[in-house]
Amino acid sequence: MLVLLAQLHCAIELVPSTDPLPRPVAAVSASAGTEHVFDYVDALSGERLSPGDVGALIPVAYGPAGALPTRVREDDEAGAPIRRFITLPPSGEYTVRVDGLGSRRYFGCEARLPAAGDGPRQVRITLLPRARDVSLSVEVERGDTRRELTPMGLRQVELRADARSERELEVVRGTCSGQHPARGSHWCVLSLAADPGTIGLTARTPDFGLAPMSVSMTDPARSIDVHARYPGHLLGTVSLRVGALLGVLHGDSPGAMVAIDVPTRSETTGDTCPLGDTCIRGLVHLGATYGSYRRETELVGPTTRVTPDGDTRATYGLLEAGAGVTVAPGGTGDRLRLTGILSGVLAARTEERRSNDALLSEASSRLGLLGDVLASVRFAGPWTVFAGLRALWLPSVGSRGRQFSYLGSAPISSESASLLQLGVLLGLGVDP
Repeated sequence: MLVLLAQLHCAIELVPSTDPLPRPVAAVSASAGTEHVFDYVDALSGERLSPGDVGALIPVAYGPAGALPTRVREDDEAGAPIRRFITLPPSGEYTVRVDGLGSRRYFGCEARLPAAGDGPRQVRITLLPRARDVSLSVEVERGDTRRELTPMGLRQVELRADARSERELEVVRGTCSGQHPARGSHWCVLSLAADPGTIGLTARTPDFGLAPMSVSMTDPARSIDVHARYPGHLLGTVSLRVGALLGVLHGDSPGAMVAIDVPTRSETTGDTCPLGDTCIRGLVHLGATYGSYRRETELVGPTTRVTPDGDTRATYGLLEAGAGVTVAPGGTGDRLRLTGILSGVLAARTEERRSNDALLSEASSRLGLLGDVLASVRFAGPWTVFAGLRALWLPSVGSRGRQFSYLGSAPISSESASLLQLGVLLGLGVDP
């Protein structure tokens, strides 16, 4: 990612002297030179810099024939960067240059100034700082959807110079003022290059790898926001499914189901994982189902004899609570989900009646187990279609059937029967 906004440049320019000069300027001969009073300004903050801030930035001047004679006042400290007497060429232009290679605080600058004009001269030098605060964010993206890493994951991200810039950059965690904010990823980047320009950075994120970025040192902001982005799986924070249940074994008329799944999240990557990896997350499942079943009954007796005695049917409502896993396979472009769920259920069923409408079992509630295996495919944004298999087991669904009696009447057997129903699930889901 390239972070380039409106560009700033260093500047050296003659300005009207609105403020008193640092000290009275004595009259000097033309051969002694024209006094230049240099006023240093930070390009980002606009603040005037003190001599101590720019002690390593010594201004020099060049004319068409080379370096121009320069001297300092006798009462100035040797090498003071604020005042210089420069012998100007008789006409044309001359160059004023501030070499920044000896400074760790500011880049140097160079500009051409007109030789004509009276002295003393007030020269404003606007300099770009070498150090910038960089705020790093890490996002995992799928198309136009992005999610940021968790604060814990962000603390494990490293920012460093890339291979091209490593000899000219120093990257230190924290702000350039020495602070270490509790939240976010903050870095101080110091460019040691001769001139300001575009520098290369690399973010190293555990599990996701490297992300190259570029930052312009002529960006007008002192604190620059950069973003490392990786393609990845985005797991739904809450997934909703609505569908139909078609019984294959011991089924009757079609039913309906609704479910809410809440996947667990990683402490470091949150609801994301690398696109090329197979991502496995646990989930919590809540759901409800309305369905029906048909099962065979038996006539028991006499003695150990058992005879088929027709079918019985009933409808039921299930309340489901369970857990499972969801899998985002690598290499699928984050479109496929495989899910397995095991739930405990409370089944409230209606009366069981045989084919002749005779009552077999009163309405009651039963406990059981439910297992779902699903495959979901994303087709538009958060919308998915899913298909799967369901197994419902109620260990004591109702009476086994009728009990043979020599008296002619066949009372309901006291033995209970279990139900294993297999079905197919089809429907739509939302996986934001």
